[in-house]
Amino acid sequence: MKKILKIWMSGIMGMMLVLAFTACKKEKFDLNTTSDVNVTQYLLDHPEQFSEFSKILEITRNDGFLGAYGAYTCFVPNNEAVGLYLKERGKTNVSDFTEAELKELVQFHVVRDTITSEDFKEGKLRTTTMYGQYLISGTESTSDGVKTTINRQAQIQQADIRLGNGIVHVIDHVLKPQKKTLAQLIEEDDAFSIFARALKETGFYDTLNVLPQDNQDTTRLWNTVLVESNEVLKQNGINSYEDLRTRYSHTGNPRNSQDSLNLFVAYHILPGRKYLTDIYNASSHTTLSVLDVITTKLNGTSILINDDTFNGVHELGSEVNRQASDNTAANGVLHLMNKPYAIKLRFPIPVYWEVTDQPEVTKLTNFRKTNSSGPSWAPGDLKDIQWGPGGSLKYTVAPEARKFYVYHDDYLQFASLRTNSATNVTNWIEIKTPLLVKGRYKVWICIVRRGGGEGVQVSFNGQVLPRILKLNEQLPAGTLDTLNKNYTYPAGTTPASLEALGKKMVFSKYIYQPGSDYTIDYYRDSFGLLAGTINVERTDRHTLRLQAVGADKSGDIQIDMIHFIPENEDQLWPKFNPDGSVVQKPQ
Repeated sequence: MKKILKIWMSGIMGMMLVLAFTACKKEKFDLNTTSDVNVTQYLLDHPEQFSEFSKILEITRNDGFLGAYGAYTCFVPNNEAVGLYLKERGKTNVSDFTEAELKELVQFHVVRDTITSEDFKEGKLRTTTMYGQYLISGTESTSDGVKTTINRQAQIQQADIRLGNGIVHVIDHVLKPQKKTLAQLIEEDDAFSIFARALKETGFYDTLNVLPQDNQDTTRLWNTVLVESNEVLKQNGINSYEDLRTRYSHTGNPRNSQDSLNLFVAYHILPGRKYLTDIYNASSHTTLSVLDVITTKLNGTSILINDDTFNGVHELGSEVNRQASDNTAANGVLHLMNKPYAIKLRFPIPVYWEVTDQPEVTKLTNFRKTNSSGPSWAPGDLKDIQWGPGGSLKYTVAPEARKFYVYHDDYLQFASLRTNSATNVTNWIEIKTPLLVKGRYKVWICIVRRGGGEGVQVSFNGQVLPRILKLNEQLPAGTLDTLNKNYTYPAGTTPASLEALGKKMVFSKYIYQPGSDYTIDYYRDSFGLLAGTINVERTDRHTLRLQAVGADKSGDIQIDMIHFIPENEDQLWPKFNPDGSVVQKPQ
């Protein structure tokens, strides 16, 4: 017992000695999330490369925040780069600059984000510098191989130095922010003298000559200009400003907002700060010509403006000069065109849109091939069609054995459009329309009837249309003349009376399958439902939304076509056949 007590007491004394020793020893805490040095200390540890930039950080007192916790990307000019900058500015020491000038320099070299070399795509970086302007990354061929460039001003000498509070990229020149406005950049280049004169004569020079910090109107802080040089304008036979004015100024007063020259210039100005990636990643952009948009398309590596298929005719677009574009201005971005473009005078025309004409669908190897069906897509898989969580979309070509009556034999099927929120269903679909000319249109949703399902509410750009579409309805049961392949409506029913009810026959003939019990039903089950009338306020692509309403019944929606027909034009003709033929109204 005494032996056990002695051992226990010895243990207690040992623990007390350990505690006393550790209490006297000063604990060292790491205040950062990593034991790596931070930016400030790394630069101080390598004075042979960065002593000059370290001085700048010390003078501006920015060494503090770059030495503390955070997530930064710093494009650090080495000593040789700072020396070149001093020589360029006629200085002998960094202390010859004012503190404000040096603070601005630091701000333009620091991004509050961690951006690695893998993020250096052709174009702007994803986050602005602390100065407020974007940096542009690119590539340049040199005798030493292909180099990454920043802002077309410097090459990266060493990339991806990972530190405790961010990443350092070493560059061979000091980066310089743009101080000139869009108006000044255009005016000072003789290659743009015609366009610059047009800016002044229309009054848009003043719009493009305001710095963001001086602009009290926050809706117009930034603009983007697609400028046409004198050489580009010559492609349209315009050799002087006088030629441009003669061609476009129909009122004689270019400052008149309705004057065609005023609209021509406005059509080349996009509100907002849009670099090339922003331009080609959207299908259209508004302009300062309020009711007109430009459409954009990436064809290979070419960025095309207004390259459209309109009324069945492909209109060749105008190419942007990629190499000479992405020019940052103090109040926006400047791009150069390789080919001129102007507002196209268009009038509302019917658009008979086959919804299967989607980029992801048309490239399928089995597109419109007999007895085939495409993959099922999940939300987010298609560029121009979105739908809520759950559900799926499938491309289907009607099989010969049970052929539906649809245009080109194919349609899109959305599984389980319902009002509940179960995991395997969706309650809304949004579709990007083809180009619609401004005007008023009646909208017809052409479907293949499903036995289940319930109501669908259609909205256009958020505006709810009046009619609830019943997906489980049928056309009235008439008779089929199999010899002449004609359909006879039941007594008292006419195409006009159906139209008054918001329904129409889409097809001129029917598919006769001897021995099939489904022939009449197929003809009755494929038709158009009137959703309502829309007002297209500007020529553009728009958003059509189909929202499930009513009782929560199971059912798919199978969409064949969507018709946008000017409200004062014939809503019933032409008609469409499964073989792709179009039948005009008999004379």
